[in-house]
Amino acid sequence: MRVHRVKRWAATAAATLLALAPAGAAGAQESHGPERHGCRAVTSLGRLAGVAQDGRCAFLGVPYAAAPTGANRFRPPQPAAPWRGTLRAEEAKPGCPQDLSAGGDGVEDCLHLNIWAPGTGGRHKPVMVFLHGGAFQLDSAEEAVFDGGRLAVRGDAVVVNLDYRLGILGWTELGALDPAYAGSGNNGLRDELAALEWVHRHIAAFGGDPADVTVFGQSAGAVSISAMLAGDHPERLFRRAVVQSGPGYLVHTAAAARRTAGHVFATGGIHTVADLDRLTTRQVLDLQEQAQGGLSGPSAAVFFGPWIDGSLIPGPVVERVAAGSARHVDVMTGSTENETDFWALFNPSVLDLPLSAYRTFPAVLADRKQRMYDHYAANRPGLAEGRVVNAMLTDQTERVPTLRLAEAQSHWRPTYVYQFDWHVPYVTGLPAAQNLGAAHTLELPFLFGGLDLHRFPRGARTVAEQGPALTRLSDRMMGAWADFARGGEPGWPRYTPDSRATRIWDLEPSVRYAPRDDERALWDDYGFPDLDL
Repeated sequence: MRVHRVKRWAATAAATLLALAPAGAAGAQESHGPERHGCRAVTSLGRLAGVAQDGRCAFLGVPYAAAPTGANRFRPPQPAAPWRGTLRAEEAKPGCPQDLSAGGDGVEDCLHLNIWAPGTGGRHKPVMVFLHGGAFQLDSAEEAVFDGGRLAVRGDAVVVNLDYRLGILGWTELGALDPAYAGSGNNGLRDELAALEWVHRHIAAFGGDPADVTVFGQSAGAVSISAMLAGDHPERLFRRAVVQSGPGYLVHTAAAARRTAGHVFATGGIHTVADLDRLTTRQVLDLQEQAQGGLSGPSAAVFFGPWIDGSLIPGPVVERVAAGSARHVDVMTGSTENETDFWALFNPSVLDLPLSAYRTFPAVLADRKQRMYDHYAANRPGLAEGRVVNAMLTDQTERVPTLRLAEAQSHWRPTYVYQFDWHVPYVTGLPAAQNLGAAHTLELPFLFGGLDLHRFPRGARTVAEQGPALTRLSDRMMGAWADFARGGEPGWPRYTPDSRATRIWDLEPSVRYAPRDDERALWDDYGFPDLDL
């Protein structure tokens, strides 16, 4: 989900005019003059000139697929065309269209990626490809928090991030309108796979090793990776995967995909693909907002997403992983200690949720709801009811499903689990929404090294007060992710069903074995079915 918004380009028209599109496309930019920087690369598509940034090279706004516009709208991504001359890859491009308070942002010609490399010469380095979150309808690779430069230098690795289609444009199944568009509800996932294909083919030109790729993602990006792990031969595109707060059960069922699409069509009076294709970008975003009917928080976060289509995603994620679909992929996965505190940033009443209003609690466990609450409450003496309910919600939505994925994969390949526990220190007397725990997304400013915590109450002040300690934590995390990408070992014991070894990320990182295992076991009888809205 959204963590930080950088200042958008001053004028969308100007940004479009300067877009680094393939030769022959609208807005294409070429140069036959001398490169202005020492950061250069030569791929089979053409030459690129990047920009030097504090000891690394950045290649920004590189097209990995053709623009998903015109005849390509609502179609799988098509290959990027070669360009003439030298592509000036010096500025990130706007992200894909999304509905923001400012009236919408992004452009449909958005299938670009950014590359940071410690240098483009010498031995090939491990490659780390990041997929951003945002409920499959927000965020972009240009967000300041996702700048991969610090991680590239700290990890001596090539770091890549990318944009993929969002919302209706990338995650709505149109097969019911026209069989020729069957599978279009996973086009956003196809975009991500196309970017990984591009990396596999071209990253050597930037100093990366195409045989040593790690894909890592958070929230929606992690759900995408979970879906990939359930596919056929994911090792074809990456050797290792890091799944951060995005368990596989959030992949939608086919029924959910059809139901969501049908609701979108009914809301907009859409009867054919042509009806939808006639809508402008702004109109598509308006329809998207109307179809969600004012949903917010967790409900909106799962409206869009990848779905089990029987081919790209053959079956339920954990079931497929347990059967060995990712038997050649090393996996690291984890969550934050207080995932659902994140929603208090938008609705403070979330942390006051009484047990009686906990309606997402699994119906099949209804007869033990009170007993489970009492168990959680006994482990948290003095904690308000809403806080206890949120501890249960965090386990239901993130922690326990994450451990199910880890357990399934641990039978096949080295698997590692972490939990991010650090949070802005609590202040006595403040409302619950001003005392957030280790909420969803909080690890990202540490993982990328920017330490921008302004989004969280008292975050900026805490960075000013605890800067050196937080920098050490960030450095350790970047080192662990890079070590995992380089050799498959992040620096703590493997997770097994017997040991449940877990790295706890706090000011003083530690390893705990089977943390809060009594609470985890309370969910043993629940199968966490794939999402069916």
